[in-house]
Amino acid sequence: MTKRSSRYYLLQGIVISIIALVCLVSYAVTQSLKTAEDEQIDNLRYVSYEILTDNVMPVSAEDEQTTESEESESNTDIVRPYTAEGVEIGKSYYDYQAEEDSQEDAIIYYENTYIQNKGVDYVSKEVFEVNAIEDGKVVSISEDDIVGTTVKIEHDNNMISVYQSIKDVKVKEKDEVKKGQVIATSGTNNISSDLGNHLHFELYNKNILVNPEEFFTNTEGN
Repeated sequence: MTKRSSRYYLLQGIVISIIALVCLVSYAVTQSLKTAEDEQIDNLRYVSYEILTDNVMPVSAEDEQTTESEESESNTDIVRPYTAEGVEIGKSYYDYQAEEDSQEDAIIYYENTYIQNKGVDYVSKEVFEVNAIEDGKVVSISEDDIVGTTVKIEHDNNMISVYQSIKDVKVKEKDEVKKGQVIATSGTNNISSDLGNHLHFELYNKNILVNPEEFFTNTEGN
């Protein structure tokens, strides 16, 4: 074999090695980016109906776990947002740790979009009064074509309660309210029209959404 032939095959081998190395590096980088993106998506939990409005608040699975572990440390003494009899849970809070069947029951389907329910929907055939769960201050009252009327109340125990799908609101922004005070009545909205007359209730503990059913002191009911 001549020196020219040897040099040719050597050069060809080097080129092939470089191409193989570039392909390997590209594959490794692609897989790394894909894994990071998947982890970010898996770690994201969107807040209930607000995914359809301007008030999107991402909540991570890690944050939810922290909240649950600190639940016993929270100074909570809240009551249910209703006192009427015959009120039942129409759609539960979406718990990412629950069984698959429970998670499916806590999914809202609206205009070809699946949305995790980050609150509890309380339903009744009869219109019922909606009560403040604890002493607090009304921080906002808003109207929306999709979720209806929303009232948000800030409490001294690092909690914020959110009442949606209501009507006949009896409070104003900046009003001070007492535990059990009637603030509105149940109503309807477009996103959960199949539930009919109901209250959609959400609860924030230390700025993290939680399952209200785990925080009520009066456990009677649903």
